[in-house]
Amino acid sequence: MKLWKGLSSRDRRAVALGALIVVPALVFAGVVRPYLNLRARLAERLHEQRDLLRREGTLVAAARHLPVSLKGASRAFMSARSRLLPERDALVATAGLVSLVGDEARRRGVLLEAIESGAPEPIRGDLVAVQIGVRGRGDLEGLLHWLKAIETGPQLLRVERLNVSRPDQAVSRDSLDVETLTFGATIRGVVAVGGASR
Repeated sequence: MKLWKGLSSRDRRAVALGALIVVPALVFAGVVRPYLNLRARLAERLHEQRDLLRREGTLVAAARHLPVSLKGASRAFMSARSRLLPERDALVATAGLVSLVGDEARRRGVLLEAIESGAPEPIRGDLVAVQIGVRGRGDLEGLLHWLKAIETGPQLLRVERLNVSRPDQAVSRDSLDVETLTFGATIRGVVAVGGASR
């Protein structure tokens, strides 16, 4: 208090004016801004919780239809499972994939020059992807029929990568190999490993 009385009236007015400016700024920074931030976070959380409640209400309303949906999903799964490679071991499934791809190539007049197996990759649960890399030669029509037979056949196979190019330019134009293309492809199949029967 002595300090205040020791100030001139001009200095007291300056300190009072400074306090009128600083005190509201401190109140805003220390009280109002945290309150507004907290309110915004609560409004966002309330929106999230309402959205979650709406989704849960939709699930509860659909609960009586779940047995029918489950039966449909089970039928679809069993239908897709029959398209998996029939073997129960990844190594044997890779050999089966080689045989399947090679047989289709022979039927379509495509010559496979090299086949390399890749490492099996777990997908989910008991499903494992097996893949092979192939290199070969064939005409465009035979190659297209071979690819179609692989991807639309009874087994769930997919051509992951395909490179097609002209053969070595040393082949003369009069040769019968003029229409021959060289290719490289990676083919992938899926197998359910384990001891359970289908």
